[in-house]
Amino acid sequence: MADLDEDFNAAGAEIIWVLEQGPRFEDGTAANCVTTMQDLGATTGWCVGDDETLPAADVFDDSDLANNRGFDLIVPRSTMRIEWVSTHGTGPNDENPEGEDVLAEVQAVLQGR
Repeated sequence: MADLDEDFNAAGAEIIWVLEQGPRFEDGTAANCVTTMQDLGATTGWCVGDDETLPAADVFDDSDLANNRGFDLIVPRSTMRIEWVSTHGTGPNDENPEGEDVLAEVQAVLQGR
């Protein structure tokens, strides 16, 4: 995704990086999220450290969306509803989309398809 961050911005979307746990098993803090985002080559986006979410920590990690895997969400500002979800992981039910696939879904959702 990091190599497409400007394409997401041009499509009218912003990437929010949620770090549940760092790549070396460190805490999912906002500071670690920024470091991870930069290590992945991202130049834009917002960072959230899941260990610091309020009112309760680990709200993303504990959600049904995570289920011990990564996930992508598309949430238009106009509706604040989850319009598309995809998962990343090693399980048989994980889609593991490429960044281009997610960008195409963003464009479709924002164009009302």
